[in-house]
Amino acid sequence: MQKIVTLSFIVCSVLPNLHAKNLEYKGNIGFESGYVDHDMEDKRDTQNAVRLEVELKQKMKNDEFVFSGEGIVDVDDKNRRYLNVKDLYYKHNFENSDLLIGRNTRFWGALEFYNHTDTFNTKDWRDDPFDYDAKIGANNIAYTQYFENSELSLIAKVHEERQKVQDSESVNNFMPSIYSDNLVTQKDRDRPTLYLKYSGSGEDTQIDYSFIYQNGYDEQRYLAPVGATLQQHAYLVDKVMAYATLVSGSTIYKTEVAHTKSDDDKVSDYSQLSLGLEHTLYGIVGKADIGLLAEYYKYKEQDDSKLGAKEFGELFADDVVVGFRYSFNDSADSDILGGVAVDRENKEKIISLEYNTRLYNKYKLGLSYQHLAPKEGSLFKELDSVKLDFGYYF
Repeated sequence: MQKIVTLSFIVCSVLPNLHAKNLEYKGNIGFESGYVDHDMEDKRDTQNAVRLEVELKQKMKNDEFVFSGEGIVDVDDKNRRYLNVKDLYYKHNFENSDLLIGRNTRFWGALEFYNHTDTFNTKDWRDDPFDYDAKIGANNIAYTQYFENSELSLIAKVHEERQKVQDSESVNNFMPSIYSDNLVTQKDRDRPTLYLKYSGSGEDTQIDYSFIYQNGYDEQRYLAPVGATLQQHAYLVDKVMAYATLVSGSTIYKTEVAHTKSDDDKVSDYSQLSLGLEHTLYGIVGKADIGLLAEYYKYKEQDDSKLGAKEFGELFADDVVVGFRYSFNDSADSDILGGVAVDRENKEKIISLEYNTRLYNKYKLGLSYQHLAPKEGSLFKELDSVKLDFGYYF
């Protein structure tokens, strides 16, 4: 705790006084406090932590150096006292292309509540297993060629990251007690995962799209015994993916599709589809707008005798999601986002609601609620959680 307090003091005191040419910086320091109502034995019902996030970007003539990282110190959970370097890379800009070398995070996909095409980074379960934007940085080298309305990227990701979990008394640790975060890989752990990504936008229509080919380790992993422990196994795949958004008047249409061919005899080939739309009603109350959201997610394995959605604990296997986004359009950028996801087959349900606003330009406040009602026999347990986030932004 003393280290992060000292680091926070240095960042907040020194960074605002830096005047280095072409140096950009931003960050925040704050605290999070949560309460969880549950019936699980030997599990805490509170979670309190201090969080520091910093992003630095040094620009030169044709070069960029970028760093972003976060430090979390949880009051009770010793496993949530760590530093996560999300981005640490060098990028050289050519006339119509660039080359990136280092560690970074990428965000792929089109839908609001879940993105099955967002396969580049390993999810950070120590931070929040239900926050799909919580990621671990990935080591990679990427070359991107830019055209008039499109771009083509070749990316080689090296080294598969382990997924550490919160401690055994946390309600966000759903793993059996024999779980070990050691990772078993089908080939060498540093075997490159290759991505070929083409993205573009329409000239006459408001459409954005991406096509991705992936060869290497899949994002999802399965659990299997290794001695007296249960460990994750990473396996190789060939995967093709695409996602797109189309704006037509007040409505945004969204889609993501993927097909995965597994190189592991235990894992079935599988396909994924998601469809969504968001229709905005402007000026519903004064300056406020409300966006109505509807999304559908489908995961289909090709061989029921092999590992599929059930064994991987896939929450969005055959789910319908309805939700809304209420934008106050005020000076504080206040909004409310809510949604209900229901599995069409087993009626598993997730309800979420979050409110975010800015106070005095430099402070942000967030309140959230989540209800999880999993199917019988699931690794997940029924719970209700409320969370407060408050931070100073610089």
